Amino acid sequence: MDLGIRGKVAVITGASEGIGKAIAAKIALEGAKVAICGRRRIEIDRAADEIRESANTNDVISFSGDMSDKNDVRTFMEQAIERFKTVHILVNNVGRAQLGLFNDLSEEDWRAAFGANLAAAIYCTKASLPYMKKQRWGRIINVASMSGKEPTVGTISSNSAKSALISLSKTLAIEVARDGILVNCVCPGRILSAQALRLQSPEERERIASANIPAGRFGEPEEVANLVAFLASECSSYIVGTAILVDGGMAKGLH
Repeated sequence: MDLGIRGKVAVITGASEGIGKAIAAKIALEGAKVAICGRRRIEIDRAADEIRESANTNDVISFSGDMSDKNDVRTFMEQAIERFKTVHILVNNVGRAQLGLFNDLSEEDWRAAFGANLAAAIYCTKASLPYMKKQRWGRIINVASMSGKEPTVGTISSNSAKSALISLSKTLAIEVARDGILVNCVCPGRILSAQALRLQSPEERERIASANIPAGRFGEPEEVANLVAFLASECSSYIVGTAILVDGGMAKGLH
């Protein structure tokens, strides 16, 4: 399927590994020009090199910075605009999970959770919207989490911030749809991200999948990337303000 985004400019945050990197690679393979960022210079530059090679393109730039810092957002967007002149697609994939119950978390823990999971998306969206409005075409995809729809015990700060991100996506979608800008949200469940591979043994992942995931396994980053690429495309032209689960059936709620 031709997604109709060849030549479009895509900005993807949190793309040094895992879901963000898979999204950037998929969109680049569809012929889009890609600007990616991550906090660690070596990892984000390596990701950019791998995407250039896999997509056979030179239209990939990388930036090392913190998207919860407005100054870093400004610098990143300036570099993307200098190279590619505009932004058509924005994927807000920066996130942070903090383990702990309510009384375990400090004020700084809460600020960090909302900074990474919500403020980063707000700052990048503010920087991108003027270009999308001017060209009357845009796609904003916010990567939230299944726990933003169906909270999990022990991650209360990120649950709360991801729920806020889902609400932001829905509300902004209503505001800008008539400008030709479609805003949607993707809510991954258990995915074989680098973090999951670091923190959980194969035996623990098997136990979780067997007990909780109808599909019987963790998802692959590429399975999230496929949905994001579709939402970024011409094919999603009547999908507005959704929050779509990619969770192998793990969430039990109807909405």
